[in-house]
Amino acid sequence: MAASGQSPSVRSPDDAPLWQFVPLSDFEVPSKPVLQSARGRLDALYELVRLRPRVQEKPVKTEDELGHISEAELQRLVPEPDWKEAASALDGLLRSRDRERSSATMTLVVGPPYGGMREILNAFASLRSVPVVEPPSRFGVLEKDETWLHQLRKQKPRWVFPALEATFVRHPAGLWLARQLLGEARNGSFGHVVIGCDSWSWELISRFTRGLVGHVHVLQAFGPEEFSVLFRRLAESGRRRRPRFRQSDNGNDILPSPEGEEGGSEKSGYLQQLAGRSRGNIGIARVLWKTGMQVEPEEGSQQDDEKGSALHRTIWVRPLDKLSLPSVPSSAEIDVTLVLHGLLVHNGISTELLAEALPLSLQKVAGLLYWLGDEGLAVDEGGRWRVSPLGYPAVRSHLQTRGFLVDQC
Repeated sequence: MAASGQSPSVRSPDDAPLWQFVPLSDFEVPSKPVLQSARGRLDALYELVRLRPRVQEKPVKTEDELGHISEAELQRLVPEPDWKEAASALDGLLRSRDRERSSATMTLVVGPPYGGMREILNAFASLRSVPVVEPPSRFGVLEKDETWLHQLRKQKPRWVFPALEATFVRHPAGLWLARQLLGEARNGSFGHVVIGCDSWSWELISRFTRGLVGHVHVLQAFGPEEFSVLFRRLAESGRRRRPRFRQSDNGNDILPSPEGEEGGSEKSGYLQQLAGRSRGNIGIARVLWKTGMQVEPEEGSQQDDEKGSALHRTIWVRPLDKLSLPSVPSSAEIDVTLVLHGLLVHNGISTELLAEALPLSLQKVAGLLYWLGDEGLAVDEGGRWRVSPLGYPAVRSHLQTRGFLVDQC
């Protein structure tokens, strides 16, 4: 029972709103754990000057004691989030603006790669029962083909267009369509519309469309508390009982132990590290979370069935610094950096168009893309190359270190 005078309206973290859209200027990246990074630097210094030997603590579960989890089982443990909840949050934001009798006829929403922005806008369109506009051909953008724009002008008012980045190519002839679209949308030519844009693309487009867009919104980054709630919900979806998630090196519980489970009194700092590494990006965090999961072999896949025997076992999660993740070599030539930046500012692009956007030959671009694919830093999605989700943190850090333009998310 609550003590006398204590407010009975205090809510648990599970009851708090999980999805929140904020102005881009209010976007906050989760902080990285300071203590851990400082301790790592001290350990390295002590080892360097030989003041004391570096002690390697024995993990609770070693790599040899654990086995892999099938992709199907991982998908059951960490399914796609329910984007309808995020779409409802966006809907609430716009209804609040309508109540304030805002004169804005265009809402622009940006989001980082793999952050779920396109899925959210598709869910929002379903919620509002409005059409989703398909993107134009980027080759048509370079050729200044106005067919797509003419068709859009014939569209009924009120629509959602999730891919503003598809209207531009980083090329002298590649910005006219983005400018035209935003200008007409701002003037109310299309009625009330919602436009989405990749955060990297927006960094470039916004520099050439100043004054055409008012407020820009973004899904607020997730911190450790939000990831705790999200991962619990995902693990419990369609289940009566979720498994226990423990860190393999120290045995600490990453998520609160399932009801009735013994132990778990010491909380892991894993989610704080995950939030910092992923910059609160749901898609990147979800991939890292899945990549670290292992299970004891005697409880392995032979016992799995369609109902999912993982309900009754412990999932061991490797620390982030123990994962074998793609990295950009420090000796990487400038051409590699140019290609990586080109992939991000276009949110994926074909080999031919990337060569048009860069001062490199088609043969050179193709060779570098295949090399990046072999290194796990890029993926070919049906002729459209993108930076891979596992490689994204390293690529972003590399570009920022080299002084390239990066996004705010």
